[in-house]
Amino acid sequence: MDIAHKLHYSLKEIMGIKKGEVALIIHDEYARQVMEVTRKALEIEGITVHTYQVPEDRRPLKEAPKELQALIEKLKPSLFFNQLKGIGEETPFRIQLHHDESMYGARVGHSPDINMGMIEYPMTADFKAIKANADKLKKRFEGVINLRVTAPGGTDIAFSIKGRDFADDITILPGHMGNLPAGEMWCAPVEHSMNGTIVCDGSIGDLGQVKAPLVMCVEDGYVTKLSSEDKELVHKVNELIDVDDEAALCGEFGIGLNPKARLTGLLLEDEKVYGTLHIAFGHNSDMPGGQNMSATHRDFLFKKPSIMVIETGEYIMRDGELT
Repeated sequence: MDIAHKLHYSLKEIMGIKKGEVALIIHDEYARQVMEVTRKALEIEGITVHTYQVPEDRRPLKEAPKELQALIEKLKPSLFFNQLKGIGEETPFRIQLHHDESMYGARVGHSPDINMGMIEYPMTADFKAIKANADKLKKRFEGVINLRVTAPGGTDIAFSIKGRDFADDITILPGHMGNLPAGEMWCAPVEHSMNGTIVCDGSIGDLGQVKAPLVMCVEDGYVTKLSSEDKELVHKVNELIDVDDEAALCGEFGIGLNPKARLTGLLLEDEKVYGTLHIAFGHNSDMPGGQNMSATHRDFLFKKPSIMVIETGEYIMRDGELT
């Protein structure tokens, strides 16, 4: 089976693609090969595919180009695929784009930094099995109030998830967006409840794999201090979490569930790796219960974590393995 047919099978499972639909692939030159394979996978199903290449000379984009907005209004696609190089400064554009795409109830596959390796590996995983795993985990988190998360690298953080439901990207429903490649579940922690230390020894959104661990002190949901042997990294992260008042406020607790995902330095794939967790700071108003309205969203990933329910002492994950 060639890669287009494998991708077709996965898109059937994740997005429920069906004959007669209209799809719009929004891409750049970086993701041209991915776009072509996605087009073939969709056409196998009998879907009408349109493409739009973003204007490279106007990047980083702060908002959706007028001609793109007009195309969306004209076509009203039921499927969108955003296949673009991940640029941190384009977060406002990506947020607006998601709003425009979901306006008519479309399913959106969002893929900043996607490459062919992600199509060949994590996008060919057994998504029925991953979905079953996610559903089991969601039931285990039902009624849980407070979590403690630790990891061998030094992470020791506690926070509340009271009233915050988990979502996943393994089934992308009408009116919703999910990452492709898929393979994670997440929630928006109660924003001001997080306290402790995060030691990021994996990767950081838009910055890649860390050369030296980044230690993040968190008080009442906010990052209050950063330290690392990599002083340049500290400087870059300080800039990222200083974009606005809520850029340093907790935004996401994410769990990787895809056994075919690899740690490559591109967070789009890294955050799906089974046996890793990531905590993000910044925007989360698109998550159930989320109240952080920052213009940015930055993920920090760490390895071999353990998740404990504080009220009962029960472990949901130990050293990167689900219990």
